[in-house]
Amino acid sequence: MTTTYALGAGAALHAGFPLASAMGEGLLDFMLRYPMAEYPNTAQFLIDTFGKSPNIEDLITTLQSRIDALNTPEGKAERMRLGNCRGRLTSCLRVWFREIHTKPAPAYAEFAAKVIQPGDVVIAFNYDDSLERELSREGVWDVSRGYGFPLGAEDISSKTLLLKLHGSMNWLISVFGGARAGAFQVGGWPPSAFGDAPVIHPADLHHLGYADFKGRVFTGGGALECLILPGRKKEFFYDTSFGREFGDFWELLWSQAAEAVNRSERIVLCGYSLLPVDQRARELLLGMPKRQTQVTVVCGSQSERIAGDFRAAGLQHVRVFAGGYFEDWVKAAVNESLRP
Repeated sequence: MTTTYALGAGAALHAGFPLASAMGEGLLDFMLRYPMAEYPNTAQFLIDTFGKSPNIEDLITTLQSRIDALNTPEGKAERMRLGNCRGRLTSCLRVWFREIHTKPAPAYAEFAAKVIQPGDVVIAFNYDDSLERELSREGVWDVSRGYGFPLGAEDISSKTLLLKLHGSMNWLISVFGGARAGAFQVGGWPPSAFGDAPVIHPADLHHLGYADFKGRVFTGGGALECLILPGRKKEFFYDTSFGREFGDFWELLWSQAAEAVNRSERIVLCGYSLLPVDQRARELLLGMPKRQTQVTVVCGSQSERIAGDFRAAGLQHVRVFAGGYFEDWVKAAVNESLRP
């Protein structure tokens, strides 16, 4: 039975990563401890503005709306200051997650070893790279093609696919191909400062277990984190002096996710609240499956609400896992597979 797994922050909680409700306070605490003065200063400004424990979606949404409203010559300085705040938030989010990912992820390990099967697809709304590390260890996923776009120089197939629809902490957007100085050429039309896909840092490759990897590897120069921040209005492109960029990249991932959901015989949704604000995710998960697709919802206290959304969308075989959260569901799935 071909399965698509849709995983949210609740699935990563067992590995030490925060839920969205706790991300604001945790990220600001991390920034206060960061050993570069501009980051604690930015954190204190945000605490003074939004409080010590802000809702991360409210913070990002308000910050972005203020930046957009200052698009005048008179607002240029303040727009730049707030833009720098947003950039430091994003940078620290990546560094914070790289600190957390050293912790064990036992439920991901068991999922990789005993649950996921070749041909299955994981749609992740998380930034962490702990799942792919476990999938790679079990030999069921390969970084070269496993993210849905080519990273490796060699065309090494991946038994499973991991589509990270909000980006990943180990993806970087290389600005002008890593150029550091001197003259350089911007290729393509329309011209692009960001290229057509992310690169990956050698340290992150090492974490995933790839010591000798050739392909789209970050070698230096300017770079941006390839993350869609958790605001209430998510835009899957970046505004640059050349116009909107990277939209085709996000479309590539989302179109593959739509194909996977449409062809799957089963969907398992774990730890993702599927709120109305996430309109694109709702269109994907509620609008693309076939009516006869089997759906299992593993979302704690939100499960009945989400199951009702699937039923209202016309799905005929929807059930709620009432035994707990992602790690509990993994154990139950393993026990079920072991039954004679």
